Amino acid sequence: MVAVRVKIADVSGRADTAAQGKTAFRAISDALKSGVVEIDFHGITTATSSFANIAFVELLSTWKLDELKRRLRIVNSTRQINEMIKSRLEREGKRRAA
Repeated sequence: MVAVRVKIADVSGRADTAAQGKTAFRAISDALKSGVVEIDFHGITTATSSFANIAFVELLSTWKLDELKRRLRIVNSTRQINEMIKSRLEREGKRRAA
C-alpha cells in the first residue's frame, strides 16, 4: 500500500498554533481514509503542544492509538517534534483507554 503524504508546511505553514493544528488535522484525517499516512515536517523545526493536541490527539476520537501507530509515519522531522507527538498521543491514548 502506498502512503499518502501530508506536508505540514504546505497544509498549515507551521506547527505553532491550534488553528494550524486544525488545518493539519483535517488533512491527516482525510488522508487516513486512504490507509497509511506519511506526515512530512520538512522545513518545520518545532511543534507546540497546542498544535499536537489538535492535529494528532483529536485523531483519537475516531482511531484507536494502536491503529494510529500502525498507520501514521512521521518523516523529515526533529526529535522535539517526534517526542511532542508521541508523548501527547500516548498520554491521551492511555487516559481514554482507562
